[in-house]
Amino acid sequence: LPIGTPTSDYWGGFRPGNNLFAESLVCLDVRTGKRVWHYQMIHHGIWDYDVATAPVLADITVDGRRIKAVAQVTKHGFTFVFDRVTGRPVWPIEERPVPKGDTPGEWYAPTQPFPTKPPAFDRLGVSPDDLIDWTPELRKEAREIIDQYRWGPLFTPPSIIDGPDGKKGTIFIPGNDSTAWYAQAYDPESAVLYVSTANSAQVIELVPSKH
Repeated sequence: LPIGTPTSDYWGGFRPGNNLFAESLVCLDVRTGKRVWHYQMIHHGIWDYDVATAPVLADITVDGRRIKAVAQVTKHGFTFVFDRVTGRPVWPIEERPVPKGDTPGEWYAPTQPFPTKPPAFDRLGVSPDDLIDWTPELRKEAREIIDQYRWGPLFTPPSIIDGPDGKKGTIFIPGNDSTAWYAQAYDPESAVLYVSTANSAQVIELVPSKH
């Protein structure tokens, strides 16, 4: 079972902690409903990166070993692959430090899981290299536009509009519609996993409540 983002999508100050089992892949025994194993792919989600598509079951061969695997693609550009019987990752998944935000009252996970294989299928975060560069003038204008917002690597947190730094909000890449419904298919003959993704950006602006 792929599990979604807890309410609300971009603000989680009232739900501190990693929020297990949100944004996780959960294996249940179909006969009893009991949990067999689980893996959380995003800790304390505040990017609307809910796990929106069903996983693929595939029998794969890795280093000469046959594995009954399950592959789950995500909105933030990764494919998590597990032994579907034991829940062990087929390839290592590393917990890496990620940026921390400054929205009052929010709780931020210090690390997030990064699969080491297969490689990401989308751009991860915002970089000046993403900007148009047809002419120096266009490149300069594009940089001036994105500098009105916060931007950075994957998992750069949402921010308040017109906050202390005067920014309008935060630009995300991938956006929350990058890999949504029915986004993956596996060809057992070629052993290729096909992924459909919308390589797009998104701007999130948090607005302080008046209540």
